[in-house]
Amino acid sequence: MSNSVTRLHQFTASTILAACAFFLAVGCGATSTAADGGDDAGALDAGSLSTTDFIALQNGAPETALWDDAHAVLYVVDNTGNRIWKWTDAAGLSAAPYASLPLPADAGTLPANVTLGQAALLANGTLVVSRFGQPGGGYGDISYVSPDGSTALVPNLDPSRRRLGLAVAPDNTLYGSYFASADGGTVGFVTTVDLHAGETVAVDGFGKIVGLSITEGRLYVSDQSAAKIFDAPLSALPPHAADWHTLATLVKPDQIAAGPNGSLYSGQFQGAPGSSDPISVRQISSTGVVTAFKQDPDVSKPSGLSYDPTNHRLFVADSGNSAKLGVHVFQVP
Repeated sequence: MSNSVTRLHQFTASTILAACAFFLAVGCGATSTAADGGDDAGALDAGSLSTTDFIALQNGAPETALWDDAHAVLYVVDNTGNRIWKWTDAAGLSAAPYASLPLPADAGTLPANVTLGQAALLANGTLVVSRFGQPGGGYGDISYVSPDGSTALVPNLDPSRRRLGLAVAPDNTLYGSYFASADGGTVGFVTTVDLHAGETVAVDGFGKIVGLSITEGRLYVSDQSAAKIFDAPLSALPPHAADWHTLATLVKPDQIAAGPNGSLYSGQFQGAPGSSDPISVRQISSTGVVTAFKQDPDVSKPSGLSYDPTNHRLFVADSGNSAKLGVHVFQVP
């Protein structure tokens, strides 16, 4: 699959000189791994790009984006160094990470194949992030950043469980998810999460859950192994997936986010075997109609995304093109 580079933005001479000075300061080619704490020189100061359609994350590995509409702040979850960055229209990307997520108590570092998942923001400003864990099990957890900047891990979680989905309900209930291998297949569960106590299973019977979203009083579950988006009313969640409504069927659904008019957006992290459909960001209407919103080459490996209802924009984390790592900013009609 080709990943063509979109049009280059025109820069003034002063901007080019400033960019050159920045790269000389941080050291060209500086890298850090997803396993360690990284360094503060991994991101490009995107202040000069804040009105464009792309937020560059130099030497990063963007996993997801979360828009805080109340405060007009975008959080970018970066696998490189397990870091969180902040971006605003006025200031651009923060020069240093907002936070580095904590590691398990017995781990001074993490394997490079351990990645992060969805993020959610509680009413008091606490940012919660899931850690996907390692293929085959290990390092799966949930961490959070309090408004004062302190970080912690949710206790009493089984690290062998693979975690991706997180969503916050209007009553501030935090929903999570995990899946694991069992009897030659994959079993997935929706949970409620208490930051200080752990998780409680709320729904069983799903497969590989890769995303959660809440909108208009309903909880949506992106089940990749079933190739479906399921939904149910928050006020009466059926305890078994077999009793949930199927909103849509689509190849390789991934993280999901609420969009306008009761719709959802879904990234597509990888192609589907036997399918000629290109990698894309898809919109799912409130009635289950699936359409391609953006596709390759506009996106190359879209994962976590978030909608800005005030400015009608969709932020899409994309780590598929090494020449263009960062977050797309797409206008939504």
